[in-house]
Amino acid sequence: MSENYPSGVKMDENPDGTVSFATEVVATIAGLAANEVEGVASMSSASAGLADILSRKSSRNFTKGVRIDLEDNQVTADINIVVEYGSPIPDVARNIQENVKKAIETMSGLNVRGVDVHVTGMSFEKENKAVAELNEQHKKMIEDSSAQQQEKEPDIQEEILEDTPEEADEDISKE
Repeated sequence: MSENYPSGVKMDENPDGTVSFATEVVATIAGLAANEVEGVASMSSASAGLADILSRKSSRNFTKGVRIDLEDNQVTADINIVVEYGSPIPDVARNIQENVKKAIETMSGLNVRGVDVHVTGMSFEKENKAVAELNEQHKKMIEDSSAQQQEKEPDIQEEILEDTPEEADEDISKE
């Protein structure tokens, strides 16, 4: 991701050699940690268009919406997200900050100076899916009820057909 500067960080220099990794690795860690948080619908670019906001969480670009700044082995992360409708945004943001900080520090050994969360949109996909499921259940209940009614009608017709003409006359006179 071209947003992430510098392109790498040197972690450890010792007589055996050096350990370094690309800034992209830190961005991937941050992106995955942010996506794990309940209430995050998706990640979005800082310059998110409608297509970015509507994109799904399952996108393969784990660094989408993540910008990492490294300075003296100190990390500052900017995370751009789309929140699921109904999720408390302050709680979602706080959980992202905690999860991203813990993941970066644990996996990379870098110190996290800050995690800034930017909410760029709101997703109604979960709500729309719930409404669609309710509509499907209602439709199925109507169909099941209709099918049960149709099953009962042949039984009544069979009873009428089994009656002798005298019994049929009696049934009619009773009504």
